[in-house]
Amino acid sequence: MAPPGPAAFAASRGSHFAGVGLALLTAAALLASLFLPVAESSCPRDNSLVKDIGQMHQSNYGRQGFSHITVAGALAHGMKEVEVWLQTFGPGQRTPIHRHSCEEVFIVLKGKGTLLLGSSSLRYPGHPQEIPVFQNSTFSIPVNDPHQVWNSDEHEDLQVLVIISRPPIKIFIYDDWSMPHTAAKLKFPYFWDEDCLPAPKDEL
Repeated sequence: MAPPGPAAFAASRGSHFAGVGLALLTAAALLASLFLPVAESSCPRDNSLVKDIGQMHQSNYGRQGFSHITVAGALAHGMKEVEVWLQTFGPGQRTPIHRHSCEEVFIVLKGKGTLLLGSSSLRYPGHPQEIPVFQNSTFSIPVNDPHQVWNSDEHEDLQVLVIISRPPIKIFIYDDWSMPHTAAKLKFPYFWDEDCLPAPKDEL
């Protein structure tokens, strides 16, 4: 059999070197990934038995004067029945007016504020009750009743431990207390669940 001509020889050598080059690039990328710092996920999976709250992901989710930590969550920690949050509201800060079809219990760790509580029995929330809350108090929210937690103190943070059932939470948000229940806007996944549970795509 005749030896390959110059063109065929050059083509075969070129493809050989291309293969070697690709292998070297792949190896370099692998080595770089071993030594380069990796950005920490805002939804770290942590199923350890004991956790340090001070080391947990904390964010204001774009709201000044607010801090949220998911202490024990469905998506990050595998909770099935309940979820626990630690939230801090600066002076004058408040939650949106909202409702959800889960049970919710608050424990006030420090500070004082006001619970605004509307009704689910009318077509819209109506004029809310204004109920003072304070350090060491606890209160629960009736399922589907619109409510808002407000740090009405001008000087001190309001810090609460929140326990909800049926996570991850689906929240319906109101523009004001006169907005009909049927017009409230669904927010799911909620802000602290967005990195763990991508928003569902609209079906055509």
